[in-house]
Amino acid sequence: MTKLQFYVCLSAGLLMTVPASAQSSETTAARPAVPAWIQRGAKGSAQTAMAQLIGQWNVELSIYGTLGRSPDLPPIVTRDIRASRRWIADGQYLEETIEGSVDGMPYWRRGWLGYSNMDRRYEWVTVAPLVPMMFYQGKAGSGEKMPIEVTGSFTDQGVVSERTVGQTIGQRTVIRVDGPDRQVSELYFKLPNGKEQLAMRMVFTRAK
Repeated sequence: MTKLQFYVCLSAGLLMTVPASAQSSETTAARPAVPAWIQRGAKGSAQTAMAQLIGQWNVELSIYGTLGRSPDLPPIVTRDIRASRRWIADGQYLEETIEGSVDGMPYWRRGWLGYSNMDRRYEWVTVAPLVPMMFYQGKAGSGEKMPIEVTGSFTDQGVVSERTVGQTIGQRTVIRVDGPDRQVSELYFKLPNGKEQLAMRMVFTRAK
C-alpha cells in the first residue's frame, strides 16, 4: 500500500466514525447567514405580479395631445409597433423595448420597471430620442397591486405645446392587465392649469 492509498483509507475511516448529525451541523454552521440588507432587497411577490408583462407584443399606439399637437385633433394611430419585455439583473427588473414607426417616422423607447421593497411601490424610468429621461414613482406604501400607477414630472421643451415650454408638466402612467394576452398602458399629462389630458395609449396584444 502506497502512502497515498493509506491516507485515503484513513480519511474515509475517520469520516465513517463521525455521526451524520455532527457532519450536518458542521456544514450548517459553516454556511454563512444571508445579510439582512440582502433579505430586505430580495425578489418577491412584486416580481411575480410583473411576470405577466414579460414576452413579445404587438402594439396599437395612439398619440393624443402631445408632440406639439392640439388635444382637440384626432389621435395619431399606428399598429406598426412591436414591444419586447424581458427580465434583467437576475430577474429583479423588467426591461421594455418598444420600436417601430409613427406617422412615417422611426419610433423607439426603452424603459425599466422595478419595485422598491423599502418604499413598497413600483418605479419606472424611460428613455427615448429627443425627449428628457422620464422618472416615475408609485405612491409610497401603494404595494404590489395591479394596475400599476406611477407619477412624475418633466420640464417641457414643447412636447405638450409651445405655450408650456419651460414649465413643469406632471405625468402619470397606468399599466393595466386585461388578461394573459392583452394589456393597456396609458400616459397622462397634467398641465400647469391643473387639467389632466390623455397623451398616449398603447394596447399590447401578445405575439403568437
